[in-house]
Amino acid sequence: MSTAFFPPLLPSDPSLALRHPLTPSPPTEPRFNMSARRDDRTDAEKELWSKFSSKLKPDPVTGILNNNDILTFMREHENDPEFQSLFESSRQREKEREEATDLETYDFATLARDTIEPGGFWRVRVEYSGLVDPETDLIVEQHELKDYPNAKHTYRMLCDVPGGRDPTLSGEVDSRLVADFEGLPKSNDVLLFIKKSMALPISCFAPGVPAELRITHEFEPHRAALAPFLDSIAAATSSRRKFTWMIEDAKTAEFIGELTYAKASFFYEQNKSMGLRAKEQGNVAFRSGKTKEAIDHYTQALRRFEDAHCQKVLEKEKKDVMKLMAVTISNRSAAFVLPGETQDLESAVNDGTKAIFADKFYAKGYARLAKAQQASGNFAKAQDAIAEGLRLPELQNESGLVDILIGLQTDGKGLPEDDEEFRRVARRILHDDQESSKRVEDIKGLWRERITRVPLSASGDL
Repeated sequence: MSTAFFPPLLPSDPSLALRHPLTPSPPTEPRFNMSARRDDRTDAEKELWSKFSSKLKPDPVTGILNNNDILTFMREHENDPEFQSLFESSRQREKEREEATDLETYDFATLARDTIEPGGFWRVRVEYSGLVDPETDLIVEQHELKDYPNAKHTYRMLCDVPGGRDPTLSGEVDSRLVADFEGLPKSNDVLLFIKKSMALPISCFAPGVPAELRITHEFEPHRAALAPFLDSIAAATSSRRKFTWMIEDAKTAEFIGELTYAKASFFYEQNKSMGLRAKEQGNVAFRSGKTKEAIDHYTQALRRFEDAHCQKVLEKEKKDVMKLMAVTISNRSAAFVLPGETQDLESAVNDGTKAIFADKFYAKGYARLAKAQQASGNFAKAQDAIAEGLRLPELQNESGLVDILIGLQTDGKGLPEDDEEFRRVARRILHDDQESSKRVEDIKGLWRERITRVPLSASGDL
């Protein structure tokens, strides 16, 4: 399982960490002094946001506080009651605005005449979000379709507003509106999205119309459905404050795609490099017994790997950094287990679980989760964690996992050398203990070979 948008750094519930990017907008803090922005927060909300925003840290690669930094901060504070209050207030205001606005009778022509600013530029685009299981909101990889047969192809539509003059060329963009769809959006969906971008943008934007609206090449099949509405706005505007729109051609789309990938690759490599450096610093601190310092370095590494993963790069590159995340968060789990003032067994269990979500073929993830469960006194769950890994054909011969499971099953004594004693222990694990029997019934490979070294009866029956 992976995510197409923001992978772990990760809330306490691991299912939230690898969730489909149908994510509410953050409680918004207007970041630019532009007439197209608005701020209808209460004084109490402004005070709370000021408290939280003082803790936000910009991306060390770009020096800019970007949307991903805000999302990371949101995940780290999602259980804070004050932050939840901000979040709910923001959503409530957007709901009230939508209920009070009738898009069928809305006067878009007057809105255009009143709000168009020369040089104002928006771009509507769509991006693939991945296969999503509708019951869990988890993004599903192709090889996992047998486990999630109801997974749907999902897409995200965005209306980008540039930090510079052109969102295809500048570094940072904001989104006036974001919407998610099962399957490609239809003509009515696209038209409604454009209308909402103008009349009902997210709460930090005021209603408005740009001087130029560009729509990406993928929407060419919807031209006939969009033209009457967009042409009516153009006809209502003057030459001094004119509205224009266009659907980009295939050549432009190819050029922008190459440009976007080149920029994304640069930031991907920068963030990945910084993540690797922080991860190694964490390893050095861990080996030196500086547990708190190790945890801090691992956390910083995860942030940088997360930023790398969010870049629009190749799927292989995203998977590479997901593997690095699995290793790093597994290491942080081990640090949380260590006795002392930094010991946090709940976080250790959560991190072990997240490591498996990030890379289910990473054997140490299962080992770290088992160790965290064992330290918490949850011995059955510790065995469950190792059994989960050993059920995978790719891990069924991992001797480290096999050793851990046998150790847990025998209170650390290992399988006896004496054949009769061996039979007694094996019979308990395989048959007599029903919970154990059910746990191991579908484990094959090296563990099965070891536990069946001696037949359970003289006749050779198991």
